[in-house]
Parts: sequence; structure tokens; C-alpha cells
Amino acid sequence: MKQNRVTLAIISAAIAISGAACQNSLGGFSGSVGNTPPVTPETSYKVLGNVGAPFTALVSDARMSWVVQGAAPLSIAIVNVQTPSRIAVTKLIGDNSLMSIEIINGSSVQDLGSTTQPFGTASAQTGGTVFAIASAANPDVEVNVTGPVGEHFSGLIEDQAIAFTSEDFAPAVYLFDSPSGKVTAQFFQDQNRGGIVANMTLNGQVVANGVGGPSIVLQE
Repeated sequence: MKQNRVTLAIISAAIAISGAACQNSLGGFSGSVGNTPPVTPETSYKVLGNVGAPFTALVSDARMSWVVQGAAPLSIAIVNVQTPSRIAVTKLIGDNSLMSIEIINGSSVQDLGSTTQPFGTASAQTGGTVFAIASAANPDVEVNVTGPVGEHFSGLIEDQAIAFTSEDFAPAVYLFDSPSGKVTAQFFQDQNRGGIVANMTLNGQVVANGVGGPSIVLQE
């Protein structure tokens, strides 16, 4: 229980805005990044619970929706979100352990939800009421930072129109709403737990992946 409480405290740390420059290149990337104007902090969702507890999440904003399979703890963020947005998390384990959700914008908690029921569901929303789930994202561009687990990192994810800056702990997944052109992601480790492990998927297929330290760059 003590280890679990420590993990939840770490994952609930405040999100800050951070920018950085490219150092290493992966996936055949030969261009430059950081040329698009930054936007305000995007909506993120923290799924917390017993370490390793599996879940499935339905995440939706006003335009798109995504199904995310994962295990607690996990940070989920929507890049270029259009509110209202909602998340519903269903435990995939039949015990009475607590699984909770925090919706965060910048450093402000927008909503909370939790369940202790076996295979229970918790939901939360922000920016208004979601009356209907949007259609599945198309194209579905997702960026996953899978490790090292607990690594504190900063990142920049951008298309040809906007740039999204982030600071978080691995593991984390970024869902890109309505990307304009190719997507590039770069991440910088703030600790020394080993090289950052990340990948980018397009419609479920891996299009870039790699391990690097202290930074990596992925391009669609």
C-alpha cells in the first residue's frame, strides 16, 4: 500500500509547460522541429490505481474518440482537444481495489471519478456535458512513451499548424485530434533511468519507434 501511495503521488504531480530543441533523430527524420507556435496546456487524464491493474478507457472530445488499453498508472492527453471532453475507464479485474481518474488542464484539476467495484467503470468530463460519443479518430495518430517507468520527461508534439508541450512521467499516451499534415514528437528525459522508449502509431500501425537518451525524435 505504501508503494502504491508513493506512485499515485508521483503521477499526480503538476503539469508544466516546457520547450526544447532536437538532439537525436529516429525513424529517418531529417527535417527540423519546433517551428510551429505553441498552444496552451492540453487536457490530460490520470488513471490511477494498484500498479499494473488493467483497464480499458473510452476517451472522447467534441470531434473524435479513442479506445485506450492500458494499466495503472497511466497518463493520457489529447493534443488539439476540442471540449467538452470525457473519459470512462473500466477495470478489467474483478476485485474491490480503487481505480480513479483525474482530468487536469495545466495544473488545475477539472473533474474526478473513481470506482471500487469489480469490473467497475469510473467517468469524468470537462468543458461541458458530452451528450454523445464522437466517431472514432480518423486518422488515429497516437504517441506512446512507455518507459523507463517513472521517468520524468518533457516533450514537444507538433503537426504543421500547432505545437503541444508537455511534462509528465512515463508511461504516457498522447492522442492527436485532427492532425494537420505529418506529426513529429520529441522527448527529453529529466532523470537518468535509461533511454526514453517511445513509439508513434497511425491507425493502429507502428510508424516510428525507438530508444534514446537524453532525447529522441519520432516522425510519422
